[in-house]
Amino acid sequence: MDYTQQKIARLMSGCLLFVTSILLLVASFTLHADSEQKQQTLKKLEQVQQAILDKQSQLEKKQSEQNKIEQSIRQTDKKIGDVSKTLRQIENKLQQVTQQIKRLEKQQETLEQDRQAQVKILAEQVKSIYQVGQHDFMKMMLNQDSPAKLERVLSYYQFLNKARTEAIEKLKQTLAKLEETVTQLNQQRLALAELQQEEKTKQAELVSLKTKQKANLASIEKFIKTESQRIETLKQDETALTQALEALAEAIEELPNQLDFNGLGDIKGKILWPTQGSIKKNFGRRKSGQLRWKGVVIQANSGEVVHNIHAGQVIFSDWLKGYGLVLVVEHGNGYMSLYGHNQALLKDVGDVVQSGEPIALVGQSGGQAKPGLYFEIRHQGQPVNPVDWCR
Repeated sequence: MDYTQQKIARLMSGCLLFVTSILLLVASFTLHADSEQKQQTLKKLEQVQQAILDKQSQLEKKQSEQNKIEQSIRQTDKKIGDVSKTLRQIENKLQQVTQQIKRLEKQQETLEQDRQAQVKILAEQVKSIYQVGQHDFMKMMLNQDSPAKLERVLSYYQFLNKARTEAIEKLKQTLAKLEETVTQLNQQRLALAELQQEEKTKQAELVSLKTKQKANLASIEKFIKTESQRIETLKQDETALTQALEALAEAIEELPNQLDFNGLGDIKGKILWPTQGSIKKNFGRRKSGQLRWKGVVIQANSGEVVHNIHAGQVIFSDWLKGYGLVLVVEHGNGYMSLYGHNQALLKDVGDVVQSGEPIALVGQSGGQAKPGLYFEIRHQGQPVNPVDWCR
């Protein structure tokens, strides 16, 4: 290679290094930008949720006696939500620990069988060595009349010694594993007992809170004596919810498009219902006065799992007056789904949730007499009939 070719090669190598450095710098900047964008999105969603809650709090301050009852309802509902969520976590841990105990018990049983088999093999080997050892070893060696016989005797003794050593080593390893398994088993059994005690305590707390929840319901029913009062309360609740969803929709439009969700348009009529149960209140039917249902109420057992209907992002997860513990998921292209009256919320604002993923537990928060799920689907802010979208 002449001087000119060498110079060109060095120049090309330098260019390649420069381009590689630029690409790495761009990639690093992109990752940093993505991380910042996610933080900004989460911060924005949290700010909007807090603004909704602050506005709700300001409205409640204008009412005295009713406000006190509703404050108690909210506090009790939220405590029930926290305790229920903790209970679910404990139950999941209990299941994991129980499975681990079963696995360790099976391992212990296998190791014990191995130990017994190895002890038996070692006993047979010791017996063979003892039987051979009844003859003087040196005498046996000196009495051999041929080198071939002598070699066979030596090989036999070497084989016995090697087999015995290997058997002892295997037994030592098995005993060590067995001891380790027993230790782990005892630790898991102790953890199980502690979790069971914690579960018992939380269940007792939940029962107490539900008694208080029932008392709150009786208080609010006693306070709202007339139909006009009831209609006015329902109007206020519905207005507050509509304003909250509008605020969330505006916030979504301002957020950077970091997650590409395709909405619900392509799966109309194919969506699975969020929980099992019968529809108690139908979309569009009269609620009270001129008010009509903008969603459906699914009658279900308290504690039943509520599943997300399609991929999206949680944009609200808190308590709202009249609807209790509410979770709202944004699915893209102007579609939202709302889940109310929950016993517990399993997801937080900003969480990305997949289709069918558990997001809440059915309850009766928000002053409901019976457990059930309030479920809405909205497109461009307008409620649509879930029956047309779910199968």
